[in-house]
Amino acid sequence: MASKNIMTAEPATLLRRLGAVLYDTVLAGFSVVIVAAIPAYAFTALTGAKVPDVLMILLYIALTYGFFGWFWTHGGQTLGMRAWKLRVVTDTGKPINWRQAWLRCTWAMVSWAAFGTGFLIAWFDPERLTWHDRFSRTRLVKI
Repeated sequence: MASKNIMTAEPATLLRRLGAVLYDTVLAGFSVVIVAAIPAYAFTALTGAKVPDVLMILLYIALTYGFFGWFWTHGGQTLGMRAWKLRVVTDTGKPINWRQAWLRCTWAMVSWAAFGTGFLIAWFDPERLTWHDRFSRTRLVKI
């Protein structure tokens, strides 16, 4: 997306965002659990002990970040975003970098942890931005 188009690009609606989130949650959830099971199984087979829960949580977080970060930094779209015709870009319309992906992912988790408040704020924001849009200097646009 050219940077001049960002000023005229229509921001994503909350309902369109949530549609993409639902799609990606199913896809990412299954992917992360299946991929995390491989080292967990290997650890248990080698040591006879269960992987500590804190390590599994950290692995889930790392894999989730890797999943979303890779899609966002390679074309700006997850599969759910493609289905809902959305793209994440910087606030100047350029592709996002890994630091922005990390901030976006982290603030999205904070948004959910706050009972979705970080997402719901988009209904009241004049630019339809969420917490993770604002704090990562990115935005989700309709394509």
